Amino acid sequence: MRMKHSKKTEPKQNVASAFTLAELLVSMTVLSILLLMLTQLLTQVQRTWTYSEARISQFREARVAFDIITKNLSQATLHTYLDYERDKNNQVTKYKRQSELHFKTMQASELGPNKPVHAIFFQAPLGTSDIYQNLGNLFNARGYYVEYGSDVRFKPPFIQADPKYRFRLMEYLPPAEKNQIYVDGDKERLASPNGVAVYDEWYKYELPTYSHPLAENVIGLIASPREALTNPGQQNQTYSSIAPNYAYDSNEQNANFALYVQQVPPLIKVTMVAIDETSAVRLEDQGDGGASMPTLIPGSFFKSTQQYENDIAKLKTELNSRKINFKIFSTTVAIRSSKWSTEATR
Repeated sequence: MRMKHSKKTEPKQNVASAFTLAELLVSMTVLSILLLMLTQLLTQVQRTWTYSEARISQFREARVAFDIITKNLSQATLHTYLDYERDKNNQVTKYKRQSELHFKTMQASELGPNKPVHAIFFQAPLGTSDIYQNLGNLFNARGYYVEYGSDVRFKPPFIQADPKYRFRLMEYLPPAEKNQIYVDGDKERLASPNGVAVYDEWYKYELPTYSHPLAENVIGLIASPREALTNPGQQNQTYSSIAPNYAYDSNEQNANFALYVQQVPPLIKVTMVAIDETSAVRLEDQGDGGASMPTLIPGSFFKSTQQYENDIAKLKTELNSRKINFKIFSTTVAIRSSKWSTEATR
């Protein structure tokens, strides 16, 4: 029987086509570009993150200090009451608002040199005492202002280092038992050639002794007492009718202030300008090693509330032109004890 022989066929081999040199070069070039772009992106993200972290860290102290100011300021009070006003014949003519307490905003230069922009002083039940405990409603004098100078007064004696010159936000806080607002100054007024007793300026009583820094690198504090919030879009919406030049004194006897006397303003617009430590070090290294206060906020700024927005804009331009990293904090504080009235007392 004849057998059929099957014809064996060898399987075809799949030959893979290889990359050419040109294709390899193009692929490597594209990969290099992608890696370069990714590296630049990661570098930029890292720089942004580092800058943001540094900025938050630099201004954390200023932010905490700003919160302290606004919290304490909201508790300011005068505890006003009605009292008689008598004529020369001792006859009662009308009632008038009266208070033993005091609220005052002013130019900080009135406190002494190297104190820029504004200062604010008031009385509040903050309960700070060196003697009495658990009396949280004790009245304290409290004040805030910016001062430029060295840190010699604040450094512990065991730290041996060169003086560091900085702007500092200062808090004036004498204990309740040293509150000079209650001291009777009639004898001093009679003896004084201008009729002013030292206790009429209670906020200057041992000011360096009872002041301590809340935050470094705060270059300005702006305080604007206001009667009411303005409507959005209103012209001159930063204008203050009760303190057009920022100054406010609850004891003011001026005829133009007669309707506001012995009242705390219902609102205070508080603005604080802080710079970072790097900028502060650079300023210290310039000139005479920091002994002289650098002019960062010109003396003509923040004299009129009508110019507030313009002054802020010009300040930003000035600081940016000097490559100073800064942050501006601003808020409007409502004073809870205010019973504002523009009615004349009777």
